[in-house]
Amino acid sequence: MKSKLVTLAMVFSFLFACQQKETEQKNTQKDTVLSQVTDGHNAKSSIDYVGIYKGILPCADCEGLETTVVINENNTYCVKTKYLGKGEKVFEKKGTFSWNKSGNTIILNDMENAPKFYFVGENNLTQLDMEGKKITGGLAEDYILSKQHVSNVTMENSEHDNQSTVNLNDRIEAKTIIKKGNPAVGKFTLAETKWKLVELNTKVIKQKGKKDYFLKLNSKDGRFSAFAGCNNMMGNYVMKTSFSLSFSTVASTMMACPEMDLEQKFVKMLEKVDSYVIVEDELQLVKGKMAPLARFKAIK
Repeated sequence: MKSKLVTLAMVFSFLFACQQKETEQKNTQKDTVLSQVTDGHNAKSSIDYVGIYKGILPCADCEGLETTVVINENNTYCVKTKYLGKGEKVFEKKGTFSWNKSGNTIILNDMENAPKFYFVGENNLTQLDMEGKKITGGLAEDYILSKQHVSNVTMENSEHDNQSTVNLNDRIEAKTIIKKGNPAVGKFTLAETKWKLVELNTKVIKQKGKKDYFLKLNSKDGRFSAFAGCNNMMGNYVMKTSFSLSFSTVASTMMACPEMDLEQKFVKMLEKVDSYVIVEDELQLVKGKMAPLARFKAIK
């Protein structure tokens, strides 16, 4: 009997010790999590991120995208971009920003069809891709903006506005002034290049007749001209951000042709476009994340 009591006492003692150890481990884990939350070792709480950041970012169809990002203490931002080699237009966007859950990336609210994620480092911002992931490859380091050391600056008004500034917060069509690219650079620009239609709605286009089926944007007046087999087409085009593109006020001559199906589809395609991509000598007109609505080749 005495032996049984000793055995039970040992069992209870063992169970109590295990329970106490488990409780201590849970408390330690809670203390660790609380310490992490309290310490807040992230960019939001540990880095002086307020300031002006500048750099020249890669550009698909220009010599570089001169970019200034102003991050203010009141959770507002101002982004100014200028297409080098394409005139003096400066595109400006203002709004508020938030942080991701990790507290290391700033998210520019209301930024459409343009990069809005910026990883915060010590005295720099790194532009991320459209999904908030770091850009890799040979140009990865070219997406870093450096913090500017300035004194007595009102951040949002760090640079004076002028007649060449286009306010992207306004819902007014912004007509870009684009100069013809330097042929020595070896890049085709969106404007001033004659683009031959080679694919529409994923179908290869076989040209009929001697006249090229084409699209050409005129930077001087913000208008475009086009041809798809019958009538000459024209209208306005707008670029509100770095990668966005839209067409409006599409009109054409009034000729009646035996086959006008292609032309009608071409017009409907233009009305859907909201962005573009240039890869070497190919222009792609795109809507959202869909497959390209149309593909063109530069006519040399």
